[in-house]
Amino acid sequence: MPPITDGAAAIVLATGDLAGRLHPNPAWIRGIAHRTEPHYLGLRELARSASAADAARAAGVTKGPVEVAELHAQFPHEEIILRQALELGGDTVINPSGGPLAANPVMAAGLVRIGEAARRIHDGTASRTVAHAASGPCLQQNLVTVLEA
Repeated sequence: MPPITDGAAAIVLATGDLAGRLHPNPAWIRGIAHRTEPHYLGLRELARSASAADAARAAGVTKGPVEVAELHAQFPHEEIILRQALELGGDTVINPSGGPLAANPVMAAGLVRIGEAARRIHDGTASRTVAHAASGPCLQQNLVTVLEA
């Protein structure tokens, strides 16, 4: 389980020339989508995440190779479910930051995932990344963001 964590996150969004002036390697949002499933656990299959798969398709995850994925997997089995739902290949590096199993600040962990995925583009270690945020019981709500250099 994730540790008890306190924290906060902020992301600076900018467009066009301003993004280039703020950082020499901006991380461009190329796709973003949010999907949700019923709250009642008996209405959905808990061994997979249909809403994460739908969000990944809508965001365009499979339109190119994904070098790094920051997944809001709060439990080890969720990483397996999310890897399948987002159709991530075996060569995709998952949660190089340590993910929420290293730090899971309530109401900020999903935004931290986006920041960590962007950081890989900023430092030049990746050119295409995916960030995932979740809330609700058992991956009930899923947001997927595709970032590119």
